[in-house]
Amino acid sequence: MVESMHVSPTMWLYYLRQYFRQRQVILLLRFFGICLLFVAAYSVLFHVFMAREGYTYSWVTGLYWTITVMFTLGLGDITFTSDVGRMFTLLVLLSGVVFLLVLLPLVFMQGQSAARVLRELPKDTRGM
Repeated sequence: MVESMHVSPTMWLYYLRQYFRQRQVILLLRFFGICLLFVAAYSVLFHVFMAREGYTYSWVTGLYWTITVMFTLGLGDITFTSDVGRMFTLLVLLSGVVFLLVLLPLVFMQGQSAARVLRELPKDTRGM
């Protein structure tokens, strides 16, 4: 006699949660990967724009400047003097704000929305 495998609703819920956690981790890794690409590109561009202004900084300083401008709105210890450099600073600053205040919360909400939001009310629900 072949017995059919019975999967309880609790098991289904467990598998769904695992799926959404895995999906959320993948989205978070993609987010951080894209963020690292932006930091690397902005660090290189920092050196290009500073060289045009006649300044030379180490690569660590370029990384430091990029991270402080992107994620803390800058400290003001390293500044550009040209309009092009200041426009670049604004670009880095605004992209950091978008990453932290818009994209990061969206990444966290992606994995939770389907698991926590009720799609329909229970049958015994009545008016308020």
